[in-house]
Amino acid sequence: MFARFLAVSCLSLAAALPSQGTAVFPSDHAAVVNGDSYTDWFPYAYGVSRVMAIYEAWDLTVPAGRQITRIGFRQEDTWFSAGKLLQIQVLMGPTDKTAEDADSTYANNYFAAPTSVFGPGVFALPDLGNPANPNPDGNMVWLSLTTPYTPVAGKNLLVEFRVLGNNAGGAAFPYYLDVAGFESPIVSGPAGCAHSGNQVPQLSSRETRAGGYWYCDLAGAPANQLAVWCINLGPLQTPFPLQNLVPGIGAACNGQISLGGVITVAAITSGAGSNTFYLSLPNDRYLNDMILSSQAACLDFFSPGGVVVSNGDQLQVGIDPAMTVIYSQGSATAASGWVWPHHGAVTSFAWQ
Repeated sequence: MFARFLAVSCLSLAAALPSQGTAVFPSDHAAVVNGDSYTDWFPYAYGVSRVMAIYEAWDLTVPAGRQITRIGFRQEDTWFSAGKLLQIQVLMGPTDKTAEDADSTYANNYFAAPTSVFGPGVFALPDLGNPANPNPDGNMVWLSLTTPYTPVAGKNLLVEFRVLGNNAGGAAFPYYLDVAGFESPIVSGPAGCAHSGNQVPQLSSRETRAGGYWYCDLAGAPANQLAVWCINLGPLQTPFPLQNLVPGIGAACNGQISLGGVITVAAITSGAGSNTFYLSLPNDRYLNDMILSSQAACLDFFSPGGVVVSNGDQLQVGIDPAMTVIYSQGSATAASGWVWPHHGAVTSFAWQ
């Protein structure tokens, strides 16, 4: 009877506790251990400064109506940074501005008056990567908000850091935090089939993003011959025979992309049997995470069926971080600053 009472009581207590979690921005970096780059100044280490960051709501995964209670930044790899004491104020507010149209005048970026979520007060930046003085939060630098903030529905989030002073005499100092780029995973399918020169054509995409160019390199193909880059939406397929499409083609020449709705780009290979195909991608965030698969078919008169194929290639389109920073040094109340589009500092928002 007591055990049943205890179990019911524990379940009731768990149900009464508010749920909580952490949203990582950019969201595609939640599982990425180390981003493409780093910052040694944002947002705390620029000396006396005013630094503002705009986070677009579409990639901010804090559930609607929940309060942000802490904001955190991730250490760059295992690099060492010496902590400092800061006198700082942090503000949060809504904005209609995006990573593309942020204004250099700070006040013009606020949709409504901001909320002071910390300070002015003293914040102790921990050492990072220092075995003699380990950070209790591991590779994270967390600032607990004295006033939790609920993001405004339908608006982007603006976070402002006003550094009024530090125990480095107000000067800038190096403090290394992780910065994201776009994520564009690439998958290579099984090898294609050899042409009459006993080489197997190899197809390989380069990472790309919305608004950029998709480059796909072909090597080991028949020289000075027609090659056709075949593209389709969706992932690579399980290899399937092509004899019904190209009578007499070699048994090792398998298709690896869906043949419905194929887009083709034709080119003549170089004397070394290579070519770089490319396409311009629209600057549209709805391309983010889109999967494209492709395969090259190459003419070769002396190969069975007169055609050989490359491996299949699968590309996931990335996107630049939907975050822009406005920054200035020397005053915590400067009216305007420099604009750094798509800065991409990996930021965590703890919510409840």
